[in-house]
Amino acid sequence: MITLKVEKRNPEVKAKKLRRDGFVCGVLYGKEMKESTPIQLMEPEALRFIKANKEGTQVMLDLDGKQVDALVKNIDYDPMKKQIMALDFQALVAGETVATSVQVILENEDAAQGIVEQTLNEVHYKADPANMLDTIVIDFKTLSPDVREFHVKDLVIPEGKTVHITTPEDTLIFHIAEYANNGEDEVAEDSDADAAKA
Repeated sequence: MITLKVEKRNPEVKAKKLRRDGFVCGVLYGKEMKESTPIQLMEPEALRFIKANKEGTQVMLDLDGKQVDALVKNIDYDPMKKQIMALDFQALVAGETVATSVQVILENEDAAQGIVEQTLNEVHYKADPANMLDTIVIDFKTLSPDVREFHVKDLVIPEGKTVHITTPEDTLIFHIAEYANNGEDEVAEDSDADAAKA
């Protein structure tokens, strides 16, 4: 599991000033916490983190030396400024089920017999902290060449993980379209016809 170093933030200091000083602001909250905790972390570390991780990622927060098992609940990123406006986390409780999402990654698409068109990038589910999913990977090298469509119900959950998927099972994840022939077949047919006339 990824570890991210954060520290408590002084709520009296405005977020705008902290961002100018090179920090990203956020909040840590949870069911067993008496109140939410304002936090901050260095911007370069936060940018590296969101480049590789999405909302729904499970992460271990190092909060002033204390380890907190948490879930990324909100990433507020301004693409114009290339700046993170907020990064919020939910503290997890062992055995308690939470609703979250997991990214669906397609691998070895060049092995598919056609053009892969992905229509769903993440799947929503419920699980306790011990059963959280990092990613769901669909490897085309392991799929039958007869597969032209793939739905949520076709997903294989990693062995040993107990989760309840809440995205409708008939939701399409990807389909494989036929390669376009660019009219080559028609040109060939016309040539054959001309040759027959001659």
